[in-house]
Amino acid sequence: MNHGQNPGGENRGTGNFKLNIDQRDLATGSVDLPERRSQPPRPEYSANKAYLTEKERRAERKAHKKRDKLKARKNRRVFALVWVCMVLLVSFTLASYLIQGSNDFFAANRPEGTTEVTIPQEVTSEELARILYEAGAIDKPEFFNIYCSVTADMQYFEAGTYQLETNMDYEDIINTLQGGNETKEVVTVTFPEGTTALEAAALLEENEVCSGEDFLTAIDSNDFDDYYGIDQIADGSARYYKLEGYLFPDTYDFYKGEEIGSVVGKLLTNFKNRVSDLEDKIASSGMTLDQVVVMASIIQREAANVNDMGDVSAVLHNRLDFGGEYGIYRLECDSTTYYPYKRAEDVPETGALSYGNYDTYQVQGLPAGAICNPGLDAIEAALEPNTRGDASSYLYFCHAADGTAYYATNAEDHEYNKQLAGLS
Repeated sequence: MNHGQNPGGENRGTGNFKLNIDQRDLATGSVDLPERRSQPPRPEYSANKAYLTEKERRAERKAHKKRDKLKARKNRRVFALVWVCMVLLVSFTLASYLIQGSNDFFAANRPEGTTEVTIPQEVTSEELARILYEAGAIDKPEFFNIYCSVTADMQYFEAGTYQLETNMDYEDIINTLQGGNETKEVVTVTFPEGTTALEAAALLEENEVCSGEDFLTAIDSNDFDDYYGIDQIADGSARYYKLEGYLFPDTYDFYKGEEIGSVVGKLLTNFKNRVSDLEDKIASSGMTLDQVVVMASIIQREAANVNDMGDVSAVLHNRLDFGGEYGIYRLECDSTTYYPYKRAEDVPETGALSYGNYDTYQVQGLPAGAICNPGLDAIEAALEPNTRGDASSYLYFCHAADGTAYYATNAEDHEYNKQLAGLS
């Protein structure tokens, strides 16, 4: 469809259509726009830092520092907790390692037996540790390697094949391997239950294991304080022989001319192996290990047999616990009268050692130390006295020549029992 325009400039249209153009729409230049709707006021604080005032910036820095401090404090707590856990873990690990190493050093947990090892020329401490470990002579090769590197001169180890006991401590192993592959005679020595230190020294010297005098000097020294139970002895200086009671009675194999430290070490190690299983009973008994050993030594000497030990133990415990209520303040055991000798007839006519300091007719309570070396039965009896029936009130006992035991709860009955036993 074509549209025309008349000369007069009037708009023409077809039908009802009409186009109106305002003159302002054709105008050029600036145009006055209608007033816009008012905007809400800008907030005082904007996330856009370009619009922050100095006061707002200071407030934000202060808040940021506070958040950093809180975060740093929290981090320090976490770090401290982690650090403490690490220190404890390392400490427990190190302690466990040292304990295991110490036990292996003293052959504490190794079974008895023999093993054969062959040492090559110019052996190193690491090679030696490996050879001994594979042969079952040690349990901790890394610990032996360290000890050997620090204390032993490797040039003195002589090549050859050796027979070693599996319960030898490190020093004994090193001394054997540095002594050359010479044949050493082995002797078997039995210490009966109740053997005293003097008797043990005589047996060792008789079998040419070591000098009796050297043995007695060693067991009265502080050289073995690292062994089980010895560090618990309250006052070793008050004893006649410090280690009396801890030289466990048993049968042992020794070399003739064996090092004194090895001889004593075997006895003490055996004591640990036999007694350590009783630690819970000892802890619940109210007595120290040393008090148990001292009481067991008296039980060992006084009882006629194993079955008699529980009743003898009852008398000793009762006298200590409530004897004072009946005017009884001492144990009054004949076995303690002549220590370090057993009986009056054991005291030599000349050169006798002083005795009587352990006499329980004179001293109250337990003597200063053990009067012999008790066996396991006596130690267990010291921990578990008979408490059945009248045994819970026993305060006296005596034995006939044939070993028959008589017990009483009062002095009158005891005098009668002595007549029955042929003692008065």
